[in-house]
Amino acid sequence: MTEGFREWWKTRTVREQRLVLAAASLAIVIFAWLLVVRPLGLWLDSAKARHDRAVIALAQVESQLAAIDAARAVSRSRPDGRVLDIVQAEAVRAGFNVTQTEAIGSDGVRVIIGSARPQAFFVWVSDLETRLGLDVEALTARPNSDETLSVDVTFRGG
Repeated sequence: MTEGFREWWKTRTVREQRLVLAAASLAIVIFAWLLVVRPLGLWLDSAKARHDRAVIALAQVESQLAAIDAARAVSRSRPDGRVLDIVQAEAVRAGFNVTQTEAIGSDGVRVIIGSARPQAFFVWVSDLETRLGLDVEALTARPNSDETLSVDVTFRGG
């Protein structure tokens, strides 16, 4: 095959040989770009995008951590009164229709709410934990047919 190529090459004029060399050089440059440079550039762009997403996620986590630390730093002051009365008043203030409440010992209360929107209920529980220092001892939530929850929650004074 090399003999055939050499014979073919010798039959070309100097100008044709230079044109074939130029075309071969351009083909090599294009293949190098397609097979090496372009994939590396795409990989670098992908790595930069992943890094940017990771930096944003880290900032969000650090922000949430700062909020948690700030919430922990705030002194948990519980208003005076029985936990039962406090939780009942807070439930009424939040707009929940409390089905049943019962005191558990001197510092606990069990609350049953027949129908509560999930988002509102869990925000209320979080508020009681952070603002009033109450701890959730037990929580059972069952879905109702109308996208609400039937909730049985037990709080203890912190």
